[in-house]
Amino acid sequence: MSKVQFERKVFYGGSIITMNPKQPFVNAVGILGEKIIAIGELKEVKKELGAKYQMIELKGKTMLPGFIDCHLHPIQFLLHLLNPDLSNVKRLKDLQSILKKGVKQKSVDELTIGFNFCEEKFDNPILPTRWDLDEACPNNPVFILRYDGHIGVANSKALELAGIDENTEIPEGGEIRKNEKGELTGLLSEKSLSLILSKISVPKKVDLDKTASKAFEIFASNGITSLQGIVYYGKKSEYGLFGSSEISILTSIQDKILQDWYIMVNTEDPLKIIDLKKPPLDEGKKDGKFKVGSLKLFLDGSFGAKTACMFEPFSDAPEMCGFCIIDEDKIYEKMKLAHNNGFQIVMHSIGDKANRIAVDLYKRLINEFPRNNHRHRIEHASMLTKDVIEDMKNYGIIASCQPPFINSEYTWLEKRIGKERCKYTYPFKSLVNSGVVLVSGSDCPVEDTNVISGLHALVTRNNFVPEECLTIKEALKTYTINAAYAAFEEDIKGSIEVGKLANLVILDKNPLEVPKEEIQKIQILETIIRGKTVFKK
Repeated sequence: MSKVQFERKVFYGGSIITMNPKQPFVNAVGILGEKIIAIGELKEVKKELGAKYQMIELKGKTMLPGFIDCHLHPIQFLLHLLNPDLSNVKRLKDLQSILKKGVKQKSVDELTIGFNFCEEKFDNPILPTRWDLDEACPNNPVFILRYDGHIGVANSKALELAGIDENTEIPEGGEIRKNEKGELTGLLSEKSLSLILSKISVPKKVDLDKTASKAFEIFASNGITSLQGIVYYGKKSEYGLFGSSEISILTSIQDKILQDWYIMVNTEDPLKIIDLKKPPLDEGKKDGKFKVGSLKLFLDGSFGAKTACMFEPFSDAPEMCGFCIIDEDKIYEKMKLAHNNGFQIVMHSIGDKANRIAVDLYKRLINEFPRNNHRHRIEHASMLTKDVIEDMKNYGIIASCQPPFINSEYTWLEKRIGKERCKYTYPFKSLVNSGVVLVSGSDCPVEDTNVISGLHALVTRNNFVPEECLTIKEALKTYTINAAYAAFEEDIKGSIEVGKLANLVILDKNPLEVPKEEIQKIQILETIIRGKTVFKK
């Protein structure tokens, strides 16, 4: 049997959900190499594939288009996998114990970073201080970063390593917090994080390769066939040499990457994106595995760090309203450069005031420089009032949201922003009903890339403002056909149709038939990327 015949496969004998409204269900799918070449009745598909092909029975399981994660940081995820994980820490003593073990693997002057910390899991949910970290690690520089990546705590040695003292000039758009005595608490947020994170070194190539293989296998195990991933490009990064090396790290591990990758570039100079829009990071073809398409911008912070830009103070911190980390005129100049050079803009915006500012900037840009099919996006789009949603619809702005945020925040968000503001926080149903294109992602490593957990959050919201729950069909669209649209790829992926890439996922149960409370129990059985199985349970 020839190689081409080996690449001919027919899937049948289960539920096949196409996500194509014109033909939502089919009985069989035929693929040849990387592409879907036939769908429909089994007899018709077999005829289309010719004489020899592999028959694969689904045995009652369910096939869907492969899932697309619309917002994540894959290179930063590698760094997280190489350092202590604090996600399960629930007591200060446990934190101190993990850090003590972590520093044993480092030299005395090498920075140790603990990732994924969440003080909300403590009985007394307040961030620790440098003195708490000093107690565990008095002789080694240690820094812990909150899971949202917007605030962290340094011990005294880490402050010393970074040259931070009471007289240090605070970077614009950042904080270096002090107590009532004027002493440094070790807490830094937003732009000030770079003072510490810049001390991170680049891991050895052998460690990067091993970790990269693990990372993209994790994505595949969650049914993810395509990434819309953010990469930093420039000489100055808050992650120091590691951050400024993200592009070179990406090119060095390309052979380890299983998924298609639509690259969103975070850079101080938008014109630098033009330098990247060529091989190996952009293959220059419609169905290329790697593409460069977007400028990533940041407007404000996060709920967890109390740095999201709000109209009114936080309910549990009446002295704080958050802030924008960049001047509006400065960000608008970057937007103009990207927009007028044909790039998509994806802008981080969380607070209600930040989202109003973001939409006003987009309106100004589109009115001043009209451009069809721009598909500009707001990333996170956490707090959206009715007027903002209406403008997003009218100006074709995509809402790129992270359903897993609800899983992490629903127990404490009302305390942070109050009951009234919760009503327009993560307003997924309002977005869908208004006609705004809604897409979903994980913001990994901030959250896990578990798509099933994301679907569960979309349809149940853990009872957080249940009026904004989606149907499972609406939820699936955010990870498939809508997600493809958000990267200008709806003609090549996002649904099971002839001519599209054979990016597919097989589940043990049909999500359209499972009670919404049980969606989280659905298992990923197999992930297929461009016709090849990359994960099988």
